[in-house]
Amino acid sequence: MQITINIPDNLPTAIVQQQVSEFEKKLNCLTPDAKEQKQQAMMQLLKKCASLPTLDERTPDDILGYAENPMGLWGER
Repeated sequence: MQITINIPDNLPTAIVQQQVSEFEKKLNCLTPDAKEQKQQAMMQLLKKCASLPTLDERTPDDILGYAENPMGLWGER
């Protein structure tokens, strides 16, 4: 199983390393059964989210306003 963590670019490296280290320690403390249960729960949640109807057909960039501004949502015009 691969886990992706989104980390802001402006965080100091030491803080990022500390957070990753703490996450790894918590993950390693889980028993194999607990890991399997967590994975199954995450998969059920993902399936539930995937089954939800699409309420807005716009792209995420259109919704956030990126399409209107090449600098992104907070960029200057």
